[in-house]
Amino acid sequence: MESKNMLSKYQKYFIGIAIVLSSIAISIRSSEGKVSLILGEYPFVIFLLVVFSSFLVIVYFQINRRKISRLSNQIREQSKIKSEEADALLNELTERQKEVYDLIILGRTNKEIMTELFIEQSTLKSHINQIYRKTNIKSRGELKSKVKR
Repeated sequence: MESKNMLSKYQKYFIGIAIVLSSIAISIRSSEGKVSLILGEYPFVIFLLVVFSSFLVIVYFQINRRKISRLSNQIREQSKIKSEEADALLNELTERQKEVYDLIILGRTNKEIMTELFIEQSTLKSHINQIYRKTNIKSRGELKSKVKR
């Protein structure tokens, strides 16, 4: 586990080192009109540099894949918990409050909700206040934003 943390800590350097090693392996020089590899006389060294730089790139991407996987799992768990919390809060609403809640989520105005449910403004406001209180929400915008998550 400690080696994974250490690799993750220094991951940002892997690509840079890989680029430098690859550059060294394929660096060229020109003299008297001839272009040649600087390490041309040492093909095994070139091979090792390329292999090692490739290894660093692979390790870099493996670490990224693990980080992304870990983050994805955390996001799934958090959204699952929030969804369960939201369901529990919504279960506290009466049937009529759930109807009002659904219409608010659909973006209906108070006037449209009153017309659709055949209720007075004071009754609607009472339902809305109860929804806000039971779901720990202070505004319509906050209610809609919590649903989108």
